[in-house]
Amino acid sequence: MLVAALTAFCFAFLAIKLFKPIAIDVGLVDKPNARKRHDGQVPLIGGISIFAAVLAASLLWLPNTLELRMYLIASAMMVFIGALDDKYDLKVRIRIVGQIIIASLMIYGVGDYIANLGNLFGMGDIELGPAGIIFTYFAIIVVINAYNMVDGIDGLIGSLSLNTFTAIAILFLMSGNYGYLSYPLILATATLPYLMFNLGFFKIYNKKIFMGDAGSMFIGLSVIWLLSIGTQGDSASFRPVTALWICAIPLMDMLAIVMRRYRKGKSPFKPDRDHLHHILQRAGLSSRQTLVVISIFAALMSLIGVLGEYFQVPESIALILFVLIFILYNKYARHFSWKYDE
Repeated sequence: MLVAALTAFCFAFLAIKLFKPIAIDVGLVDKPNARKRHDGQVPLIGGISIFAAVLAASLLWLPNTLELRMYLIASAMMVFIGALDDKYDLKVRIRIVGQIIIASLMIYGVGDYIANLGNLFGMGDIELGPAGIIFTYFAIIVVINAYNMVDGIDGLIGSLSLNTFTAIAILFLMSGNYGYLSYPLILATATLPYLMFNLGFFKIYNKKIFMGDAGSMFIGLSVIWLLSIGTQGDSASFRPVTALWICAIPLMDMLAIVMRRYRKGKSPFKPDRDHLHHILQRAGLSSRQTLVVISIFAALMSLIGVLGEYFQVPESIALILFVLIFILYNKYARHFSWKYDE
């Protein structure tokens, strides 16, 4: 596992050095505009480099299973669609169609889907049966777009994905499911070089890169794949309700944004400056302070989820607590959004 993780880290670092000049030559860069307030044109290669590292480490060190092959193929398609979106700004419906095709590959290629939601109401496990296929399509699209939409300041998508992958690794470790432990570890270590360049570690500010839609959608796809593995089947490592806690910030931010845009009569997919990081920055926090606050909040939510799993807190209580926190989150996010827009 350690060799696979180290391989992913090294390949990701080398991929960044290789792809950066290519991205500049082909115009795969992020340009400043009214919503994107950064200096100069920044290469959008973070996600591509992470995928290249995950692909290399997986092919070199992981068992060649159908499940892994389908994941890598689906991920390659996701990165390709995301790169096209980064370059040509694809329409929303084209991205959604692409995500549906990829979801179909994940579902029918392996023959698995989310069929059990756990004992959420204290009356026994909720078995979805064939309806689980529709629910799985919905879950895949929601999680992909949640991680895509939350990406807005330096280090945020990288920190949130590290938090989620680390929490999943801990849950696999707690359950003794060592067969899948390499997956989140590889993804986590492949993300580290991106964060180093994105946040300017080791005085390399002039070499900044962004994740791009290719990366954020690949991260979202990887998260829902790992959550499906972890929560479904006879060898499930943790309960479905725990999945809400370990990716809480992207899910809460997306749902709150969609609700606010709906009230304003706007498209839920139309970009704006109403995300949590925007609100915190308008409240006076710097970009780095905002990153720290959101990262701590995300880590605390994951910690609650992991502890709830460890102590086997009833799933109904875990769900009720999550919903209450979201209600408070949405209330105060809406309040401060309106306050600082006045």
